[in-house]
Amino acid sequence: MQATDFRTTARQWISGFDSGAHRAIAGWRTGGERLGDAARTRWDRAFAESSPKLSPETRRNAAHFRDVVAGYYTRGVDLSATGAERAVSTLVEVAQTAVDGRIPR
Repeated sequence: MQATDFRTTARQWISGFDSGAHRAIAGWRTGGERLGDAARTRWDRAFAESSPKLSPETRRNAAHFRDVVAGYYTRGVDLSATGAERAVSTLVEVAQTAVDGRIPR
């Protein structure tokens, strides 16, 4: 295989990997958001049903707990997706540099 053929093929593969990985990460982010929305909806429904039976302090505590858990969940999904995006971008950049032969020896 010629060096130019290899570089062309490697660049195409790297580009495909980059696109596919970023699509997968976007899917992870979207799925996480949908799961969070479903959990919030279910929580709100259960809270509305049981709320009349709870004291005002317990209702405040439960609402605060929901907000705290939802915040941590949202930040966790965002942090994991952002970290994955950075890792993929770094890997792709290094691979492109290697294929182009720009690595210092």
